[in-house]
Amino acid sequence: MCIEPRAGGRRILLTGGRAPATLELARLLRAAGHTVFAAESAPYHLCRVSRAVERSFAVPAPAADRTGFIDALHLIVETCRIDAIIPTCEEIFHLSRGIRRFDGVCRVLAAPLDELDELHHKGKFIRLAERAGLPVPPTETVQSPDGWLPLLARDAYADGLVLKPAYSRFASRIVLIDSGRGPLSPSVRDAAVRVLAQAGISADRPWVAQRLLRGEEWCTYGVAHDGILTAFAAYRSRFRAGKGASIHFSAANHAQLQEWVARFVRSIRFTGQIAFDFMALPDGRVYPLECNPRATSGIHLFSPEDGLAEALLAPERLIASGMVAKPAAGAGAMLSAAMLTYGFLQACRGRRLGEWLHAYASSRDAVFRRGDARPAAEQLRLFGWLRRVAIRRGVTLQEAATSDIEWNGER
Repeated sequence: MCIEPRAGGRRILLTGGRAPATLELARLLRAAGHTVFAAESAPYHLCRVSRAVERSFAVPAPAADRTGFIDALHLIVETCRIDAIIPTCEEIFHLSRGIRRFDGVCRVLAAPLDELDELHHKGKFIRLAERAGLPVPPTETVQSPDGWLPLLARDAYADGLVLKPAYSRFASRIVLIDSGRGPLSPSVRDAAVRVLAQAGISADRPWVAQRLLRGEEWCTYGVAHDGILTAFAAYRSRFRAGKGASIHFSAANHAQLQEWVARFVRSIRFTGQIAFDFMALPDGRVYPLECNPRATSGIHLFSPEDGLAEALLAPERLIASGMVAKPAAGAGAMLSAAMLTYGFLQACRGRRLGEWLHAYASSRDAVFRRGDARPAAEQLRLFGWLRRVAIRRGVTLQEAATSDIEWNGER
């Protein structure tokens, strides 16, 4: 049996309960007076044991059983009289494909699959931003192991290029071709060709070649309603787990990035959560690298007073007033366990221990919370499960974290 929400609150179902960002969102929604439920295919996940979540449901893994996943969500919606589903991770693509099942039943904060595909595919996204009249880096889609070689003869790629799967996450499998530091040696060329051949690059599994940009990496997270930006956060990506996922987040005002995002969502009349990775060049120009049409770690920067819940569920007042929900400048959060491992090693290699110490001392943990401490312990169970999955499938821990929910363009 599902309980009644508090007066004025709504019943919200979150999917992707394994992610720290989902846990953060559950706490923010709970603080705003909503009743939060979670659905997740992983046997252990952070929302499963959080006091912010009334009840957690086990559902089939969408990558393996999309129909079973949608059926399970529909049953939860009917049983608990859910008002809105907010997907947070890559299960959003599978949910979007079956979104018609929820017509007239509840709101689903997800765009149509074709729209999400244009944003998720790294090459299509750049073309979409280009059509909107926004500055973009030279980017081409390649479909063969050596399809990128002719690009090196173009002035636009004189400094080198970045090769990455069109559908990927956490900067996994990135190949850097740094020709700006001298002629490309045959050994480097052949090694890159071998990597793409082993990855099975083809017309069905394309990669993207993008100009190698040098500057400061920035990340943004936002929420839009019918093309109007209702929430926005920007943060530098200083410490990472490997090449990709950020593990420390510090909010900063960046009017140029906010304007870029506002123009983009307006151009496609987007509704939902949307995040971007940018490169800010020394001359002040900013270029998008890729888009994530879902929740990201930028959620950790918001406090209950910042209005993120309102931006997601009731944006009308924000839109009428022209306001955008934003975290306080300097708000900081981190994944402490990752900062003590990946972050510390990164700081040592880059001789940035002082910066690391300041970041660690001035930021709160994104998972541990007084009065809601069990998710911090659940991290260990989740880590153990992911490690077993990684060993069984012969993949990295980051790849194991999304292997049962990721979407790579399948129809």
